Amino acid sequence: MPRRFRNAITLFIVSAFIACFPTALAEPRAFGLDDLLHMEGLGAAGADPQGRWMMVEKIRPYDEITDYSFRTYAYQKSGHQIWRYDMRAGGEPERLPGLDPEPHTYLQGFSPLGKYLLLMQYHSGALSMLAYEMDSETVRTFKKTPAFSRSGEHNPVWISDTAFVFAALPDGDLPATTSVRARTGKALAKGWRDAWSGEAATAVEVRTYAEDQSNQPEAGELVVADADTGRVEVLADGLYADLRVSPDQRWLAGLAVSKPRPADPDRLLDREPRRYKLVMFDLETRRQVRLAENLEFYPYTITWSPDGRRLAAYGWERGKDAAEGRFHVIDIASGSVTRFDHPGLDLVSERERGWRQRPERALFLGDRLAVFARRAAAGSDPGGTFTDRNFMQTGLGRADWYTLAGDGKTHNLTASLSDVSAIPVHAGPGHVTLKAADGVYRFYRDGGVRRLSPDVDGQLQMLTPGTFATRSRVIRPEFSTEALFSVTGAGAARILMLDLREDQAVSPVLIDAPDSQASPLAGSLAAGAVLFRTENGPQSHLFLARSGSQGRPREVMRINSHMAGLDFGEWRVLSYSLADPESLLKNQTVESCILLPPDFDPHAPPPLIVDIYPDIGPTCRKEGPKLAYPDPDSPYVWASKGYAYARLTTPRELIRTEDGPIAGMDEVIGAGVDAILKEKLADPERIALYGFSQGGVSALYVAAHSDRYKAVIAANSWADLFSHYFGPAGVYSYLYGSFGAFGRYDATSGSDFGIGRTPFQDPEVYYRNSPVFLAPQIDIPVLLIHSDMDEFSMSQFDEMYGALFRAGKDARYVRYWGEGHGPSGRANIRDMWERFDQFLSDTHVAPENGGMPACQACR
Repeated sequence: MPRRFRNAITLFIVSAFIACFPTALAEPRAFGLDDLLHMEGLGAAGADPQGRWMMVEKIRPYDEITDYSFRTYAYQKSGHQIWRYDMRAGGEPERLPGLDPEPHTYLQGFSPLGKYLLLMQYHSGALSMLAYEMDSETVRTFKKTPAFSRSGEHNPVWISDTAFVFAALPDGDLPATTSVRARTGKALAKGWRDAWSGEAATAVEVRTYAEDQSNQPEAGELVVADADTGRVEVLADGLYADLRVSPDQRWLAGLAVSKPRPADPDRLLDREPRRYKLVMFDLETRRQVRLAENLEFYPYTITWSPDGRRLAAYGWERGKDAAEGRFHVIDIASGSVTRFDHPGLDLVSERERGWRQRPERALFLGDRLAVFARRAAAGSDPGGTFTDRNFMQTGLGRADWYTLAGDGKTHNLTASLSDVSAIPVHAGPGHVTLKAADGVYRFYRDGGVRRLSPDVDGQLQMLTPGTFATRSRVIRPEFSTEALFSVTGAGAARILMLDLREDQAVSPVLIDAPDSQASPLAGSLAAGAVLFRTENGPQSHLFLARSGSQGRPREVMRINSHMAGLDFGEWRVLSYSLADPESLLKNQTVESCILLPPDFDPHAPPPLIVDIYPDIGPTCRKEGPKLAYPDPDSPYVWASKGYAYARLTTPRELIRTEDGPIAGMDEVIGAGVDAILKEKLADPERIALYGFSQGGVSALYVAAHSDRYKAVIAANSWADLFSHYFGPAGVYSYLYGSFGAFGRYDATSGSDFGIGRTPFQDPEVYYRNSPVFLAPQIDIPVLLIHSDMDEFSMSQFDEMYGALFRAGKDARYVRYWGEGHGPSGRANIRDMWERFDQFLSDTHVAPENGGMPACQACR
């Protein structure tokens, strides 16, 4: 080939390289929606008991998923595939052989000796259990559909190295918590066909007064599955929860679940609409024994004694409220029940760290029980209390582990320690192991205390990996013989691995993290190795680090390489005072965050998107972006389009006034916007409000009480507190007969919209806080977005649109069919952002240059 042609081709290739790889040879380009939709992800991880395999849930690129039907939204919950890494042989990780890669597959844990790996698979509404044999690389699928709950009630349990037990739903049923959209869609389509053909009646009835069926079992089966043979044996009819195997594997404890009780208008805040009764199964004879029949129990509170002769659970007498409950100890041989009062103490709620309103786990310490509690308020029930708490509530008194005796005596085990964790580390014969800020301590029933952890420079945080079925923050797994702790503070980040056996045959192991921001995912004391996730901007890297002199951490996987070198904008922190002399909020100081777009020019401030949501705090990321999943409402997409983005701090105590739960929202938001404009970080003439979910009703409320904004977008929310209180629960009303948001408003704690009075008692507070009735006051253009399969009924925004239309306001309304709590399908996500662009352009909020599109040629 002549040189001039070679030179021309070389010039063309270099030019193309520069055009499509600006991160390498030119200015970084802005992150965009295409990048978001091509995101990969990571889920749970775990090591096998023998220390050979490290298993990881790797989430394929979001725009390559073919099934977006999971529950009410698919992102973060879909696309999972199982990968493995051989910690002995090394090499490259591989997708687990023998598994269909199309369904979403999730880790559930290994059998006790590691012969089998238990998995769950989801595909187009169907959920199934799988047992994968590690040696033969073969899989058995069990046809029974497992019951499913993200709060831990229906975790399967191994009863040997080859058999496990799980709660199954009736044939043809699907769990609402995975399959509500898919199941509802199929049922509606069948109903339409039946109605149009005239072949079958399609009516579904719900009743306010119905026969009390709570003495009848909920439909389902308790099954024993044999992974060797694939055989399924029905152990009992009915639905079961909180399955727990005794330490000697002789007994299986569980809670028989009743059908729901009829709604009682005077007891709408009861925590448990079902009854849970304790049942024991002799796994040798398959004999069934019912114990403590006068008590109802909280699911996920059962604890076995180390000798397997007793168990404890939190329960209360039938007809009483769960808050009046106590921990009870049941003797298996005699059936005797001992109630353990906690005088002078208030049991700590799991809700305080982000989940259910139920007591933290109890432990056996000889003949005593150890519970996590704080001193009760003066004048409380002398037998002890259990108080409802708000989500992540702050300002509460110190909590400790106390022992309770049958005679009512209590003792503070951890009074001398600081920052004691609610999550226990271990319980064994005559001892319990607990974590404080500076170490791990073992407490003995004779009063002795031994420190198990070495002296480390930093604070300890226990690693409690969750699963697809139970979140890591709330999982209460059976105790293992080892535990992992992250060590944070001065110096390099490290992981401490402890052998929890009484003789501590393996000395404590310290493993250095690859960097100070690395997060441990799983570890193996047998392998002396920990799997870390590290972040390099938007990229994620998996490193396997080993103890001692086994070499430097080895990178075993990298995801989201396509986002290397992108410009995501810059977070700034704002601190300001809420000092309106007419307001109840004066003299309060808060801190908020604002994301400035790439190429921010202080001489030409960008338009501002104010994302509103009740009771949130600062969310700055000074160290750079960390995208855990392809969030369709990502602030980085707003920044990529040339907007400044602010999600302003809105503490519940500041936005709640005598006039309503969000009546102070407009003042709190206004103060934050003032602080932004004072710093000249945004254009005061181009500010739009945005709210999703609880933020949608909040944004509409603010729009009705201020004239400074130019447009408002409200998505997948509600607008009429009155009709929302009484109305359908969206997609959950079709098949599940769910109506009324009573608890959201009747509550005096634990809810951002708690009013504490019904619409019958105080209709005015509902009217004056409802955007539907404030529509005449909204003088800016409105974009409403909703979905027909959201848990918030789309009829709420039908009402809002009707109110705006009748009031003569500028409004447009977009409805997505088949979607749940926001769009999940890639086409609908793209469509939503195109509509945002058009709306903000039409209202003269959009950047003058129309934003910064991604390099399409690089796709």
